[in-house]
Amino acid sequence: MALIETEAVVLRTLKYGESDAILTLLTPGMGRISAIAKGARKPTSKQGGRLQPGVRLNLSAAEGRGDLLTLRSAQVVDAGAGLWMDGYRLRAAGSVLEIAMRVVPEQVDAEAPYNLVTRALALIARTTARDTPPRLDPYVLGVQAKLLAVSGLVPQLGSCAACSGPPPLVGFSAAAGGGVCPSCVVGSGAEALDPAAADALVALLARPLAEAPDAVSSAAAPGVERIAALMLREHLGVTLRSGTPL
Repeated sequence: MALIETEAVVLRTLKYGESDAILTLLTPGMGRISAIAKGARKPTSKQGGRLQPGVRLNLSAAEGRGDLLTLRSAQVVDAGAGLWMDGYRLRAAGSVLEIAMRVVPEQVDAEAPYNLVTRALALIARTTARDTPPRLDPYVLGVQAKLLAVSGLVPQLGSCAACSGPPPLVGFSAAAGGGVCPSCVVGSGAEALDPAAADALVALLARPLAEAPDAVSSAAAPGVERIAALMLREHLGVTLRSGTPL
């Protein structure tokens, strides 16, 4: 069996059988992969605590006949200790992990998404709780915005996505690919577009992730999440459990 050695972030851990665990992992070179950690849930296992969501690892895994790898060893690079000290941080990190698990494809080069997710987890581990739900944290919204860009799904917000006419844009149509003008909004099924949310999304795309808190206000955050959710549902068929119900 070929042996794979890579850095990875644990996105999800599922119980399997009496003592095993199935891991969903994000890697820089292979995108999203899955691996079985045999015996990881045994009380005597040294690996169990290393395989929690949000933990960054150096691992080796053996290829089998199917897509499921077999974990051989795992060493912690970053345990994300700050994430476990606060419920707000933990839930915000969970939203980032869910986004990555649902949006990043399997078996592809994913260096940019990997760096984005690891940077977001590091920032969230030091952030202060806000008065909005953790899923609306600026770093979470920054990851959503930048993953839209990586996926080629940046919405058109500078001109009408339907006719290319100039602003004002009064509606948002994921099917059209962005904001729509007063003429095109009629009969389009577009939702009302919050200008503050559109400006915040543009700022999130333009700025480094570390500056996300300066790019989006608490008032604009739900609108940013809604735009991202509509684009993901329309073009990738993805509905995030942590996001606003559609």
